[in-house]
Amino acid sequence: MQEFWVYIFLGDQFVKCAKLTVSQDFFELKYEEDYLNRPNKIDIDPLNLVAYGKKYESEELFTSIQDSAPDLWGQQLLNKKFQVSELNEMEYVLANGLEHVGALAFSSMDHDEPMQLTPDGWKPHKKHNVILKQIIEQTELMIKNVDGKKLKELFEYGPTLGGGRPKVSLISNDKFYLAKYGTSLDTLPEQQIEYAVMLMAKDLGLNVPDIILSQYDNRNVYMIERFDREIIDGKIFRSHFVSSLSLCDWHVFGRKEWSYPVFCDYLRKSGSSESEIKEDQLELYKRIAFNIAVNNDDDHPRNHGILHRDGTWRLSPLYDVFPRATLTNTFTMAMTIGAYDRQASKRNLLSACQYFEIDEKDAAEIIDQVNDFVITNWKEYFRNSGVKQDVIKQFENAMSLKE
Repeated sequence: MQEFWVYIFLGDQFVKCAKLTVSQDFFELKYEEDYLNRPNKIDIDPLNLVAYGKKYESEELFTSIQDSAPDLWGQQLLNKKFQVSELNEMEYVLANGLEHVGALAFSSMDHDEPMQLTPDGWKPHKKHNVILKQIIEQTELMIKNVDGKKLKELFEYGPTLGGGRPKVSLISNDKFYLAKYGTSLDTLPEQQIEYAVMLMAKDLGLNVPDIILSQYDNRNVYMIERFDREIIDGKIFRSHFVSSLSLCDWHVFGRKEWSYPVFCDYLRKSGSSESEIKEDQLELYKRIAFNIAVNNDDDHPRNHGILHRDGTWRLSPLYDVFPRATLTNTFTMAMTIGAYDRQASKRNLLSACQYFEIDEKDAAEIIDQVNDFVITNWKEYFRNSGVKQDVIKQFENAMSLKE
């Protein structure tokens, strides 16, 4: 059995909030009494780990804790850093840096501040100082499976958020960005495509953070401002984030459970005011319409979530939207939409409008507006983002009308 402290960023600092007990087949989380007495306390999860005196028990690691772990790319980096085939799920959480999504941090019971698990034991988190050129160079060395001694900065700053692609958090012009950069293995200009699609979403009025397409060392870099970070007077402030996977208590491999109507219901349960809930339901509905229109079938529950800001939980800004080129006429999403399961179609999304508290006429107008905008403009957005004609041609079927 092992015990760890859980911290959460509150006000302007990390505060010890709970004790996490881990055994081979048992997990327990109990909030600290001092934390429960704080008037500004935040739930680790507003529906499943509410901040009060009860002990929470589970046979699996709490998903809201797993939200702090890296995904495929970050796990590969940590495996190489520790020189093992794989770490266990809790070790991935503990070995990650502070640039994971949300506002949690961890340490052993021997410490009273956030620490990072390293091959040499627990160490203080290092200050953030990313040189992107260095990270890009070391990523290529990682791909070539070189000696880990040459990957110092990549090990330090690379395992950040989820996702299967290389990325790193960095500060630019007093803003905190997530930078996605290309590698020698790329077959598509993914950074240009994601920028074009997200710019379309922004121009459609969806809640999209600041996005930038730039070049470093002759590589395209797509940068999106981190909505869970803010820099004020040179200090980093963290906002807590909970994925829809955690909020809805779904399993990462439980695809049959994943459902937009269920997530919409949980949005309502975690929301504070009726007007904000209505805004978030409408925003989510428009996002589904957009995902369908651009054939983003990677809309899994970790690509949606809620953000804690100003004492309330709101639907987080949009992120990780990437179209899939396809030649088929069968389009499906990762999550169930309506009466026709995961079918990516207008009729399926219309069948679900009541769950979002939108009448059918308004729902049809939303879907048609999104479809018309994408079909009419997507090639121009791609071209303006530097995507070549032969690549544009690959996405023509993906951007077609889905009745």
